[in-house]
Amino acid sequence: MNKARHILLLTALAFGACAGDVQPEGEVSEDFELAGGKADGGEDVAIRAVRGGSLVSLFGEPASGLWTILEDSGLRVSRTRSGLELVRTRSIACITNRSAAACQIFTHDASEVEGFDLAIHGSYSSSAADLYASIAAVTGASRFDTSVSYGDYLCERGRSAVWCGLRAAEEAETVELELSLSGLGDLGPDYVYEGWIITSDGPITSGRFDMESASETLTFDIDRALAEDTTLFVLTIEPAIGDDPAPADTHVVAGAFGPAGAELTTIHPAALGTDFTESFGAYILETPSSADPSDYNQGVWFVDPSAGAASLDLPTLPAGWAYEGWVVGEDGPVSTGIFLSTTGEDSDGAGPAAGPLGTPPFPGQDFIDPARDLLGGAVVISVEPVPDNSPAPFFLKPLVDGEVDDVGPGTLQDLGNNAEATAIFGFASFN
Repeated sequence: MNKARHILLLTALAFGACAGDVQPEGEVSEDFELAGGKADGGEDVAIRAVRGGSLVSLFGEPASGLWTILEDSGLRVSRTRSGLELVRTRSIACITNRSAAACQIFTHDASEVEGFDLAIHGSYSSSAADLYASIAAVTGASRFDTSVSYGDYLCERGRSAVWCGLRAAEEAETVELELSLSGLGDLGPDYVYEGWIITSDGPITSGRFDMESASETLTFDIDRALAEDTTLFVLTIEPAIGDDPAPADTHVVAGAFGPAGAELTTIHPAALGTDFTESFGAYILETPSSADPSDYNQGVWFVDPSAGAASLDLPTLPAGWAYEGWVVGEDGPVSTGIFLSTTGEDSDGAGPAAGPLGTPPFPGQDFIDPARDLLGGAVVISVEPVPDNSPAPFFLKPLVDGEVDDVGPGTLQDLGNNAEATAIFGFASFN
């Protein structure tokens, strides 16, 4: 929006705002003064019927352009009042505070035609003739020229009439993509978020960024043609340096564009595509790598010993993601290993602090040397990007037990479903 709409304050459109102020002979009133409120009501060009013809009000760039034409032509009356400058012809008047302008044109016939926001025409004593003469004076046109133009204004003359038009403003070459995200946070120095708009020619980056807080709204300029060809938005995690120009596999959220925009979720098929709201699980305290039965509180395993089966029920993750177990104590979170399947060993087996004995083929870890007492701490299952952006847990933590109880060795303790509390979601729209 042009700043004229915010700066210039006028009474009732400044000149001849009432039909009775407009003279049938083609004159416009010079009466104007400062007043409260915006001058334009949100339009650059407004046409309304008045006695004897039409009254055109101009604001924004059209008014500034017309002011320049009249001021530079030398064919006008000029005066200053209350800090505002007025230039006028018989049927055109403009005022300015040198930051913005407003104009009025009296004409017997005004209309909109294709490609133009305004068309006026009339005899050689009309406002169209005044505008033609002013443009001709500014441009140095000869008396033989039948067409003159300056800026967005164009005039043509015939034997008995003159026509002038204000060219319609061209659509901006770019549109603004507004992206609102919640549930995320800082990825650290080595990784960034990157948005992607999916077009008929494939994914196109919409920009890379960091998240300074868990919830933010960001804007990006997007080529209009690409925006009109966009069907889907995807957010990924990318290396900050040495990144492949194609999207990484770590799709965080995605959403299809509709009339109002795109709702972004992790459960969209183009993102994680997994819904953790139905996930559940449990764990036991036990140290199978140790022969000492009293140190059971120094190990955690995601297994149901009574059935010899996995104690976690989690959906399969797409490429770019993995699960990771955690125990959390006073000194912060410690990983118990990364895994893709709830059966089979995790990435570090029994862990670097395990004892010498064998351990079951399930995710888990023993903390024998050095010893770690897990009672009173927390157990967490997180979803981590691959490659991992941080040694700390990622923002997605679908299963959590906030306090480990002493229920004895080998007894299942439930993990609570935490999917809703740590959901990542957002919205994308073109403005």
